[in-house]
Amino acid sequence: MRGNPMIMLLSLSALMWIGAQNWRRRKLKRAARDLPTLMQRMLGPEPAFEPPADPPEGLQGFARLHDRTRRVEWIIRAVALLWLGYVVFLLLKGTFQ
Repeated sequence: MRGNPMIMLLSLSALMWIGAQNWRRRKLKRAARDLPTLMQRMLGPEPAFEPPADPPEGLQGFARLHDRTRRVEWIIRAVALLWLGYVVFLLLKGTFQ
């Protein structure tokens, strides 16, 4: 099991998926912590920190950060899924035995 290339290739995909999620959560938590208390109360619950649909002027920067980090997370998740597809292709092709 140790040193098995198949497991290492599959775990890289999982690492990218979980890493993107944790990166976004840390980034949003840090940004939400720096907001004034009144603005913090307008946000959704902790893991997602969803801003309101029509954010006030003080939350517009946070709303832009929220959208940007979502896009980056989805791009990394897409790369992770492509990598997973590539590994499955290699498995089905018979490269690993």
